[in-house]
Amino acid sequence: MSISLELVSEYNANDIYNFEIENRTYFEETLPSRGDEYYKMEVFKEIIKEIIIEQNHGECYMYIIRNKLGKMVGRVNFFSIRNNEVKTVELGYRIGKNENGNGYATEAVRIALEKGFRDYKFEKVEAGTSLDNIGSQRVLEKNGFVITRKIENHIQINGKWIDSLIFVKMNTDY
Repeated sequence: MSISLELVSEYNANDIYNFEIENRTYFEETLPSRGDEYYKMEVFKEIIKEIIIEQNHGECYMYIIRNKLGKMVGRVNFFSIRNNEVKTVELGYRIGKNENGNGYATEAVRIALEKGFRDYKFEKVEAGTSLDNIGSQRVLEKNGFVITRKIENHIQINGKWIDSLIFVKMNTDY
């Protein structure tokens, strides 16, 4: 599979905005809503500017995923970087509704992990999924993550509290 990852920038902000608008309903079926403000262009542009500043300070690394034709098909992000005894980060990803199930998430997570361990010197990567998000769990397992715990009533989605599984991958290969 041929995909590429591209750091969030002002250059790709319109692609991200259109992707988020196009997939809002789909994402909100399984993820907490970002709220109406997020989808206002002027607010969105400010969010992108803040992300770029945070990336420049090493506080997060947010990528868009492009397929071999250059179309944006998803996002993969490192956030909540903690420099404790073990440099730890959280990983998140989302693939657009029409691109889901094509292997993009698995490959994007693989590439992101390589960058994270090699370039950003992460030692531990954590990721969470809802109990019923089997596809996301498979993405993590294919990339060497292991389940470390279950958190009950962890995330509220559409007014309902959802249990989560927390996965971890340690930097042992890079």
